[in-house]
Amino acid sequence: MSDESDSDFFEARPVERRRLRSAGAGLFILVGVLVGLAVLAVIADVVVRSVVESRAAAEVQTSTGLDDVEVDVHGTSVLWQIAHGSLDDVTLTSGVEGDPVVVRVDVADVPTSLEGDSGPVTGTITADQATVDGLEALRQQGASLALGDDAVTYSRSFSVPIIGDVPVAVTAVPSLSDDGRSVSFAPTTASLPDSSLQLDLTPFLGDFATSVCLAEQLPASVTATALDVRAGEVTVDLRSPGLPLTSSALSEKGTCS
Repeated sequence: MSDESDSDFFEARPVERRRLRSAGAGLFILVGVLVGLAVLAVIADVVVRSVVESRAAAEVQTSTGLDDVEVDVHGTSVLWQIAHGSLDDVTLTSGVEGDPVVVRVDVADVPTSLEGDSGPVTGTITADQATVDGLEALRQQGASLALGDDAVTYSRSFSVPIIGDVPVAVTAVPSLSDDGRSVSFAPTTASLPDSSLQLDLTPFLGDFATSVCLAEQLPASVTATALDVRAGEVTVDLRSPGLPLTSSALSEKGTCS
């Protein structure tokens, strides 16, 4: 009797295929659900990124008056950045090559609450001749400015000994001064546009030195780090340790010493 029981125990038995098929189907369903959730997460992140970029561009355009502003939020997941309360790296651009003004600004650590200050900021502004001519600082001095390669020619009235106030055209080399708050012009030549006057102005070159305050055109914490002058165009590199994110604070301009 026991021998038969033992032999029955070791007999091959059919595998329960239904149970195996059910387990396999469940695994495939689980994988499908996970893949679906991953796809939905990616889609959601793309949608949120687009919304954030569009709203930010509209706000910047309204507060600065710039045209065609585009905002790019960098990083792998905007949702993750929002959950942590800060966007790691944001780039703002306005204009393309050939436009009167082209702006690119990179901002780190932007609070999603739009309160407080951002992290470090670097930027570049390229402006054409007409835009430079429209600067308030030049209008206040009654001057016009012609951009050349690594030099400028500015024309305005100066007080010349013996003659008095006369218009003088001065060619000068521009450079940053006042810790990046101003642009100073070191004269190299000077001439009288009025050809009826014959006078060597070389001894008076130092009297024709002038400067323009950049800080008055920029938010208070922004200074210039580099200046590149070419024929008909000037490019200024800018930086800030951090910018306030409210319109009222951004509207506060800097000063020159």
